[in-house]
Amino acid sequence: FAVLDESQAATLLSELIDDLVAPGHGVILAMGKGGVGKTTTAAAVAIAIAERGYEVHLTTTDPAAHIVDALNDERLPNLLVSRIDPAAETAKYSAEILGKAGAKLDAQGKALLEEDLRSPCTEEIAVFRAFADAVAVGTNKFVVLDTAPTGHTVLLLDSALAHHREVTRQSSEIPDAVKNLLPRLRDPDFTRVLIVTLPESTPVHEAAALQRDLRRAEIKPYAWVINQVLSPLPITDLLMKQRQSHEQKYLREVKEVHAGRVAIIPWQIEPPTGLQALNRLTDCELTTTNS
Repeated sequence: FAVLDESQAATLLSELIDDLVAPGHGVILAMGKGGVGKTTTAAAVAIAIAERGYEVHLTTTDPAAHIVDALNDERLPNLLVSRIDPAAETAKYSAEILGKAGAKLDAQGKALLEEDLRSPCTEEIAVFRAFADAVAVGTNKFVVLDTAPTGHTVLLLDSALAHHREVTRQSSEIPDAVKNLLPRLRDPDFTRVLIVTLPESTPVHEAAALQRDLRRAEIKPYAWVINQVLSPLPITDLLMKQRQSHEQKYLREVKEVHAGRVAIIPWQIEPPTGLQALNRLTDCELTTTNS
């Protein structure tokens, strides 16, 4: 099949899968700005791993639950799909704190605790806890997340934990999953971060900024995935050929400046939905187009 030229040295997404499954378990995070294909990438990776016989938990913090749309309600027996609902997690977290710490307080103290729990930080902590719980599942199966805290947000984890300790009045109340979150995210043998972008100026530079934040949080990305790439495809339409030529600059920039490892997803005429369409993204054969 056709591939990018040697100077760009990019591979297809399919060629990442064998390496991603090599540890037998762990966490795979698809990260990037909105609209670059995080959900599609995460769903395709999760399906490819599940079809190799591994247990996979595909989850998201996306309130619109686009993962369900991507799968088109199709399922594999060893693929669990779920969503972290910020509102539900905040309500559960607040009820738990009120039940534990609030039980020891008088009416005035309980009122102050309830006021503390109305802080915007409460939702951040609650989502962090749910995210940490999902990451912890990677100790015995694969977890694929299509959204995750950015590197900048991860750096705020210590302050979030400090707020949690203040609200609960006891540091011992912090769950093990939360305590172990940063070490797990920083362990390249446990967590593989895929930075997803498009072969265009703004998405590439936004992805580079995300990578800088991750590195400040001591999280090293595993690979960049460039979505909607025209270069491997036989194009006859003049406008599309111009776009194909224009993207070369950004493919080279990603490989030569930003990423040690790059995988591509060829341009698709229609957004891939359902198992069959998502399978094609991790197939070794390229789908060709004359558009």
